[in-house]
Amino acid sequence: MAIVRWLLLAFQFTTIVPTPEIHNVSEQDIRKSVVWFPIIGGLLGGVLWLSDWFFSRYLSSMAASAISLTLYTWLTGALHLDGLMDTADALGSRRSREIALEIMKDSRIGAMGAVAALLLLIGKFSALSSLSPPYLGYFVVVPMFSRLSMVWSMAFFPSARQEGLGWFFSRKLPFWVTLVATCMTLLLSVLLLPIQEVFWLWLVSVFVVLLFNGWMFKKFAGNTGDTYGALNEIVEWVGWMLLVFFNR
Repeated sequence: MAIVRWLLLAFQFTTIVPTPEIHNVSEQDIRKSVVWFPIIGGLLGGVLWLSDWFFSRYLSSMAASAISLTLYTWLTGALHLDGLMDTADALGSRRSREIALEIMKDSRIGAMGAVAALLLLIGKFSALSSLSPPYLGYFVVVPMFSRLSMVWSMAFFPSARQEGLGWFFSRKLPFWVTLVATCMTLLLSVLLLPIQEVFWLWLVSVFVVLLFNGWMFKKFAGNTGDTYGALNEIVEWVGWMLLVFFNR
């Protein structure tokens, strides 16, 4: 039952999907639940695909993509998008590390955060509307890689401060969690997409993770819960744009 417990915890942690209440949850349970992050990304991508497939039967591809992206973002509670906005506000402030981290904790949205969210959503919308007719693999694999990128960051890169989600997860995941999450993502990706596209998604995702984490280390000395969310959004944006390139 531990596997089911971790799955339910992962749903609670990354979506607004109602799940049964879980009692007596330990810190290790929460860390181990990360193993399911890519699978949840794939399930959310499946909902995105199903919505796009259904509405594209009655509406234009652009209208169907707009509705589907709205549903997809809503199911996540815009959690990762909020992380992107907070990270953009902190980076855009050009203040010292300490002040920038305080800005990141501020729940209010600044100009840089709003612009970052707008540009990201426009990019996702244009990419999804270009991937028509909707093919299941395009919609499922990219959200899996974007969640896997968070797992990699949690496993291998430091925290910016000794509190919050960054501190809770940073370098504290059991090795098998990272290994299993990575293997599940690769296996399902190969089943759903041509091997060439999977290879490039893998390569580009690793590159973005390294580049982004290097940037976060330089600016903040590590990650926070917000930067995890920002990385998820960036990898998703890049991944769908890459598939548009392959299917141009």
